[in-house]
Amino acid sequence: MGKDDVSLSQLDVLREIGTIGAGRAATALADLLNTKVEITLPEVKLIPLENLDKILGDPEKSFFVLDTGIEGDVGGRIFFLLPPSEARVLGGVLIGKEPKDVDFEDALFQSSLKEAANILVGAYMNALSDITGLSILYGVPSLALDMVAALLDFIFIQIAQHSEEALFLKTNLKVKDIDFDGLFLLFPDAESLKKIFSTLGIN
Repeated sequence: MGKDDVSLSQLDVLREIGTIGAGRAATALADLLNTKVEITLPEVKLIPLENLDKILGDPEKSFFVLDTGIEGDVGGRIFFLLPPSEARVLGGVLIGKEPKDVDFEDALFQSSLKEAANILVGAYMNALSDITGLSILYGVPSLALDMVAALLDFIFIQIAQHSEEALFLKTNLKVKDIDFDGLFLLFPDAESLKKIFSTLGIN
């Protein structure tokens, strides 16, 4: 199998895992909100860390960053990124307020975003665990509002020591006929990525 074929096989597997996780996350969020939720993944990529700036864009752009570690048979870190405008919409849905009335400092808003991120992370990690048979544990996410420049600095100082690539999933959520986008970045450590593909029969 050539290098290009391996890359395509890897992406196919990662896209399948992401799709299963998205379906589970949509069901869990629908139960939480008591309304229909749809989640699609228009884009799935495995990206070298040095190319993340091209994905994240303007260094002065801000994201709400929900950050949690993973451990067990797979180690690494997960970020779920929401632009403030999207966080305002999602937060409004979660706490029953109009987006314009959402206060970013509101503890209930922040708690609701963490709960939504926890559901999403859990769905994706459980899908990965079920497909690979690997044990994956994850913690409660932290929440911060950071500019892209600060986020990239953190990634290259803290995460690049252990991970060389990021699994990038662009997510589109539709809740109560409202569409909004979020970005998932999974930073598995180098050995974990090899372990995942080896378990799935991909060298």
